[in-house]
Amino acid sequence: MLQSLANSLSSPLVHGPLLFAILQLLSRLPIRGTRILKWLSYIPLLWLGFCSLIYPSVMLIKPLEDQYPTITLSSPLWQKADGIVVLACNHFDDDALPFVSKWPQCSLQRNLHAALMYQKKQLPIFLAAGIINQLDTKSQAQYNKEFLITLGVKANDIHIFPEGHDTESEVNALAPHLKNKYIALVSSASHLPRAAEYFRLHQISVLPIPVEHLSRKNVSFVLGLPNGLSLYRSERAIHEYLGLIYQRYLK
Repeated sequence: MLQSLANSLSSPLVHGPLLFAILQLLSRLPIRGTRILKWLSYIPLLWLGFCSLIYPSVMLIKPLEDQYPTITLSSPLWQKADGIVVLACNHFDDDALPFVSKWPQCSLQRNLHAALMYQKKQLPIFLAAGIINQLDTKSQAQYNKEFLITLGVKANDIHIFPEGHDTESEVNALAPHLKNKYIALVSSASHLPRAAEYFRLHQISVLPIPVEHLSRKNVSFVLGLPNGLSLYRSERAIHEYLGLIYQRYLK
């Protein structure tokens, strides 16, 4: 329930106008402090504008993405691992689309990076996730396996567990098969703080491998005009902050 609510409300484009409408409604009720409520109602709209700007949105997501350093393909750090785990994101089961268009950036970058790692050293790859979308004919784990095979990973080196619909349930599906293993964990940079913690809760040692960065390492102040990309960046950051709050305080 809480997770579904957080997913629905994490976008500033949703919770900003919603909070504005609620506060405006309350300011019209016959209660004390209506003038204050009316003025407060404009704060969510200012927040929406703030989240749609380049620099503020980068500053929201950067603390998440900078928690783990970039691990290069040539680094011996990940090559000491017993295996590679690639967390699922999504897939569009539409045969009218070309292969690369069936994958959102999160899936494309995670799977591609894992395939490039495999080319350096042929470690076993572990995948989880069940059927995510209503129109899917296969589990997300199976789709990701097919992606990796297309990029040259041997089928025998890919171990799939078609269970789970979010990070926590994916880790629950993988954990029994990763006991006493040291894992190179590939996921989006902003998602890794929460994902790595779920593995640690199962006493599984992980080396986080961040990909799909939505901010640069070195940024300079620039506001620019409101834009959809900044709103998306802010939404991703807010989603992860809400997930961390749930993980640490509400479980």
